[in-house]
Amino acid sequence: MFQRPLTNKFPGVPQRALILLLACLALLSAHPPPLSASELTSASEFSSTSELTSASEFSSASELSSASEHSSANQTILRLGTGGSGGTYLPIGTLISQALSGSTEVNRNSPHYDPNLLVISQRSAGSASNVADISDGLLEAGLAQADVAHWAYNASGPFEHQPARQNLRGLATLYLESVHLIARTDANISSIKDLIGQRVSLDELGSGTRLDIQPILQAHDVTLDSIKAVYLKPQDAIDRLKQNQLDAFFIVAGYPVAAVSQLVDEGKVTVVPITGEHIGDIIEQIPYFSIDNIPAGTYQNNAAITTLGVPAQLLIDESMNEQLVNKITNLLWSQATLDLLKQGHPKGADVQLRTALAGMQIPLHPGAKKFYAEQGMLNNED
Repeated sequence: MFQRPLTNKFPGVPQRALILLLACLALLSAHPPPLSASELTSASEFSSTSELTSASEFSSASELSSASEHSSANQTILRLGTGGSGGTYLPIGTLISQALSGSTEVNRNSPHYDPNLLVISQRSAGSASNVADISDGLLEAGLAQADVAHWAYNASGPFEHQPARQNLRGLATLYLESVHLIARTDANISSIKDLIGQRVSLDELGSGTRLDIQPILQAHDVTLDSIKAVYLKPQDAIDRLKQNQLDAFFIVAGYPVAAVSQLVDEGKVTVVPITGEHIGDIIEQIPYFSIDNIPAGTYQNNAAITTLGVPAQLLIDESMNEQLVNKITNLLWSQATLDLLKQGHPKGADVQLRTALAGMQIPLHPGAKKFYAEQGMLNNED
């Protein structure tokens, strides 16, 4: 069953029918339309769409009905917010969902394996959207940048005029995301300053990228008025760039971003470094940022590309059962899950237990806290 009680706002509709409807909508949201193997990973091949999703595939309405009836009585369903196509949250979130869900049996040899646990990865606009949806009860868990989680929890920064999202809890830091500035090869853009007068996408509303880019621009004395700013999903930005309707776009994601790699291979774009004297000012303003280097060879680059990085974190609602969250944390850090992540996406190799608490500035969920305490990773004051 859902961990959060379902409220029937339609008195004439049976509760079982509502659960069936929610299951249908969640499954459709989890994978519309199927991802290609290149979107999910450049490191391994997948033989079918069913391998790309955390949820079981149903070949008929009767199978779905039967499964939803079973889940309403026996299963725990968690909705995990990821990101949009073209980024890293969607493939990484899908792999995590696969690892945690009992139906895939990835962790069948773990003492924490639960055949009745179903984690459904859902596409979203990204970090800001995920923290809002967790707080509002539309998701049980989600991926988000560390700075966005901190701002939302404390109603600070870009969230200062919103209510504090204090039901957010941390489960783990996964990896470092890199700020990518992607520019058309013929746009003569080699630095942030060169964006002045250019057509630049700052990502869509609800993304962490959009929240992070403005202070980066400000530190380089580039105002929104000085560029031709648009707010597009990465895939829409790529489409416009190919049609010569856009000069550059930002995306904050773990490298390599498959869509960026393809554009580089086609000779259409370059990845512009973010360097210079302003880097220190940006890190001082947003302490979650650190200097990051995209390794040589990632995007046909001969030398490392200097940029900024911010931790990507897995968040969960504080109302989730402590025992369940402890089970999920154990499964997340099992060797089977780590192997799946490493094999399924190049950034998966960066998901390591030793950095699980890096940049975690919101409270841990008690279930996760118990796990890290057992690992000897918490100080007494934690």
